[in-house]
Amino acid sequence: MKALAANFVPAADEVWRLQHGKDAECKLFQGFMEKGHYGGRVQPTDTRQGTYCCTPSGQFLASCNTNDPKQMAGMLRTALSKWKEMTQAVRLSSEVEKPSEIQRPETKYPKDGLVLQVIVRDLPREDGKCPDDWRKDAWNQDYAWFTRREAAQLLPATLEVGAKGTTPAALISRLARAHLIDTVRGQSSAYQNGAIESAWLETRIDKIAGDRVSLTLFGASQSNEKGSWSVNGFADMNDPSANTRGIDCKLLGSATYDRSKGKFVQFELVAAGQRHGATQYNGRADDPGPAPIGFVFRIAPDLPQNHVAPTNFWVYNWQ
Repeated sequence: MKALAANFVPAADEVWRLQHGKDAECKLFQGFMEKGHYGGRVQPTDTRQGTYCCTPSGQFLASCNTNDPKQMAGMLRTALSKWKEMTQAVRLSSEVEKPSEIQRPETKYPKDGLVLQVIVRDLPREDGKCPDDWRKDAWNQDYAWFTRREAAQLLPATLEVGAKGTTPAALISRLARAHLIDTVRGQSSAYQNGAIESAWLETRIDKIAGDRVSLTLFGASQSNEKGSWSVNGFADMNDPSANTRGIDCKLLGSATYDRSKGKFVQFELVAAGQRHGATQYNGRADDPGPAPIGFVFRIAPDLPQNHVAPTNFWVYNWQ
């Protein structure tokens, strides 16, 4: 696999946007997606997710949707064979539409703000219901963004030892809706605004050394959403039922704000509590809880691989 992969330039993206977007890079994907493994499929869903090999000009080479290394290696060999048969002119056609304006949330990356990596996983449980397979060690990640102005609102109004501050309701509610979600085993949508029963986050200044302000963060969040939806993948997708889901957790953390840089240079927030319920693709149909869950929010290094937009970026309502 490593030898084969060395012949390709890997890239990863979110398939829904590629399937439905109108800008040039979406049109490039749409130009070859129907030639792949899911071409023409509408049931059980019309997704075109998978691994595709194509030329820079958008010529389709091969594709598959598998985690089997043998199948993947076979697909790469097929793609490489077709590549070698093509002329340079076909591989690098200049007729491809050039992106005039990239229309993707990554362009909103708050370089001068606060970018947090979010890790979520199950916590140890005593009921013995966790299967002895990959699910016992499952975890997932996301990113939480704050603009420079929003990050500053996490500080108390007065920067002196002992001062306390309350995070604006809009920011902690966004954190609860978009990030305190059970995605340990799969994907799940953001909570509707009315599902957040309570959410608060306070800060306290413990120490000031030069330009560095050290804070303690503490708070809590409780969400509870009721409605009708599927909980078992494709099995019940046409037969939704009455369900509830939610997270009830406490928050505790520490952070350091550098006044000379106007930004946080250290930030770690832990949320731990109970989750309940299931959604269509989060793998909880047979394990709705209540059961313990944990989240960690920490500064993500400013590297290209950490510029991925929050999964539920639409909740941010950033213009």
